[in-house]
Amino acid sequence: MQDLEEKRLSHYTIQRRLARGGMSQVYLAFDEHTQHNVAIKVVHCSEDDYFLRFQREIKTLSALSHKHILPIIESGVHGSWHYCVMPYIERGTLRERLAKGPLTREEAGSILEQIASALQFAHDHGILHRDIKPSNILLKDERHIYLADFGLAKDIKENTTITQSGCLIGTPEYMAPELAEEPATTSSDIYAVGILLYQMLTGRVPFKGSTPLSIYWKHIKEQPTPPSLLNPAISHAVEEVVLHALEKEPGRRFKTVQAMTQAYARALQTPDQIKVVQLQDAHIMSGITLGVPTQRVIPVTASAGSSRRRVHPAIAALIAVLFFMLPLSLGFSMYKNTSLQAPMAQGASAQFASLNSTLHEGPPIQLRKSTSSNVQSNNQQGNGQGPGSQNNGNGKGSGNQGKGHKHGHGHGHGHDD
Repeated sequence: MQDLEEKRLSHYTIQRRLARGGMSQVYLAFDEHTQHNVAIKVVHCSEDDYFLRFQREIKTLSALSHKHILPIIESGVHGSWHYCVMPYIERGTLRERLAKGPLTREEAGSILEQIASALQFAHDHGILHRDIKPSNILLKDERHIYLADFGLAKDIKENTTITQSGCLIGTPEYMAPELAEEPATTSSDIYAVGILLYQMLTGRVPFKGSTPLSIYWKHIKEQPTPPSLLNPAISHAVEEVVLHALEKEPGRRFKTVQAMTQAYARALQTPDQIKVVQLQDAHIMSGITLGVPTQRVIPVTASAGSSRRRVHPAIAALIAVLFFMLPLSLGFSMYKNTSLQAPMAQGASAQFASLNSTLHEGPPIQLRKSTSSNVQSNNQQGNGQGPGSQNNGNGKGSGNQGKGHKHGHGHGHGHDD
């Protein structure tokens, strides 16, 4: 694609390229009429498919006037280039902000509310975004964001979700599992917002891989690591909102993105239900100290087809009693027999580890097969605005004498970090 730096499009002087994607380029330009910097997105008219998609994006944005959707100032054709002009957002994108680390729950909630407002407006007008990701979230200031890049947007009534080449369109890290077999819906946008919320709170996406296909396959067959394991500041109520948005089945997610935002707001006001059992090192009469590790019991609501289950408060209390009694029992044994050996303490720790893992076991997840073998990664660099340039499980079993009993449970760990 031809470079336009230091050239002119109409009354705009091109200064430098901000981003380059598969079908377009974004440049920083100076508007000779207003004397302000702007961002110009351009597509060469010879690229028929891209040109038609670009025209659709302009038409879509012209119909969506919302305070959190990046507006179009004007569009036109200059020579062999079709362009649209947008405000230049100097503070950059959410992707650049997340490179510095995760957000607080309140910061994530503020951004979520604004994204949801823009996306709900688009959905209410029959438009799907299909490419929700940090590089498409522009930061006007600390309190105002824009949802940008509707280049992959489509009408909800359209019944296609793949290109003529048979490849899925989108960014694999944010693509809903059902897109391998079904057209995009508002629920697939909600799934992408769930991925975004997970990333804002933990600093990473739930699924990673070496290829677009390997990443997308994990969306289909693996469960995300509970976000509270990556960020202990995440409460049980907040975690439930994130995981509900990431349900594999579209019908199990929030019905609307606005409902997701409301649930998150309620979760922020809900007291943390995570129980932390912590004991100081047990000082035994003989002077030997046995350190008892701190354990965090994370109750998660169970649902049909899900591997998450809630730890009953009585079980949490039992664990606390066992924690307390274990060092006392060992201390009494040491008082009666001063020849206590280190392996005994190790065995006690192993016994507790076995108990703990048994309490957290759950049924294995059922894999859903994909009928698509190709995933096209949308490597567009978003709008490129800002100071910087853009873009299995294991089973544990326990057997009782005479009857075998075994459960298997796995967590998959995974690319837009």
